[in-house]
Amino acid sequence: MIKKNKVVVFIFVILIVLGIGFGGKLYMDKNAEDKAKEEQQSLLKTERESAIVLKKTFANIKSVEFEKTSYNKMTGAYRMFVKLITSDNEAVEFTYSFWKQRNEIGSYGIENRKAQVKGTTTKKIMVHYSNREKEEL
Repeated sequence: MIKKNKVVVFIFVILIVLGIGFGGKLYMDKNAEDKAKEEQQSLLKTERESAIVLKKTFANIKSVEFEKTSYNKMTGAYRMFVKLITSDNEAVEFTYSFWKQRNEIGSYGIENRKAQVKGTTTKKIMVHYSNREKEEL
């Protein structure tokens, strides 16, 4: 009888440990999912802010497509990989650094001088974000 009670207690303890482990795993997965969503929203906000600054940097922009965005923790800058199309249908793919704290573009490569004309775009542009969402700015 005592041996049977020990087996029942042992099985009960194992079930409790498994339940706690499974619950902990679900909790951690939920937190990771929430954190990923929060980071994605922050990234989209940063892409939007940088698109506004791009409008103030280049003239005649028709659309901007963000292909990839990465963040450098050491410098605090974002690296944006974009495809820019002008109102003359000139296209250029280039990268630039964006400082969110200062709301300015740090550096960018000149790949096509016909498309990358310094100036200001006053018309609305179509922005394609890295998560495939679109917005007119």
